[in-house]
Formats: sequence, structure tokens, C-alpha cells
Amino acid sequence: MMRTLVNVNPLNELRAMDEVLERLFTHPARPVSNVGGLPVDIIERDNKLVIRAAVPGVAPEAIDISVENNVLSIRGESKDENTTESDKVYRREVSYGLFARSIRLPENMDLNAIDAEFKHGFVTISIPRIVEEAPQPIKIAVRNGDLTN
Repeated sequence: MMRTLVNVNPLNELRAMDEVLERLFTHPARPVSNVGGLPVDIIERDNKLVIRAAVPGVAPEAIDISVENNVLSIRGESKDENTTESDKVYRREVSYGLFARSIRLPENMDLNAIDAEFKHGFVTISIPRIVEEAPQPIKIAVRNGDLTN
């Protein structure tokens, strides 16, 4: 029989439950703001840092991507255009509103060669690394130090 050690913090579980209950009983149909909660994948591939952010329902022109002081920021807003005030909303699980995410970039990134592509509800940002030249060894000739004249 295999046993797995799981690290559970009861306080975190209680906080999460408290947030769910507060949303459920105070504002059941209110859209939830997603500021700071933009899900991203960050990987390194082919000497590039690749950041992929999920932005479903957002037009590419509504996404603002910038870099300042070596921090990449992704901002935007998803708008709910499907419901009106007269609609009865029974469940609201899709988040609408402002979203933002800031990611500190490692040093030695070529910030002038950043590329961003939008496809199928994801924005993919590629940042190449600056390739540092490997130090070249210097060959030093050894001369004969014979002390005879």
C-alpha cells in the first residue's frame, strides 16, 4: 500500500470556503473581478521565454501588453454582452471585468524583440534570451627562461 503525504493548511481551506459563501449569499449574480488572477503558463523553449495567458472572450485589440522596469504586464477587460437587467441569472461562473497580471522577467532578455500572438482565446508572448558569447580561451606562449648568457 502506498501512502502520500499531503500538506493541508486548514486556515487556507477556511478562507476559500468563506469567500465562496460570501459570494453566494451576498451577491449571487454579481460578476467576479479577476484582477491579479489571469491564468498563465510560463515555459522556456528554444532559448525563448514563452508566456501563454488565457483570455477567452476578449478581442486582441482589448489586450494591453507592456514592459517596464523588467516587469511584463498584461491587462484587459472582458465584457458581458449577453445579459440584460430584465434577465434572471441563476448561475454566473464566467468572470467578467478587468483583469491584469504582472510577471517579473529574468535578466538577459531581449526586450526589443518581444512578439505577441493571439489565437483561440490565448495570447502567447515570446521573449528571446540574449545569447551571451562564451568566453574564448587565450593561448599564451611559454618562452624559455634559460638563465645562461
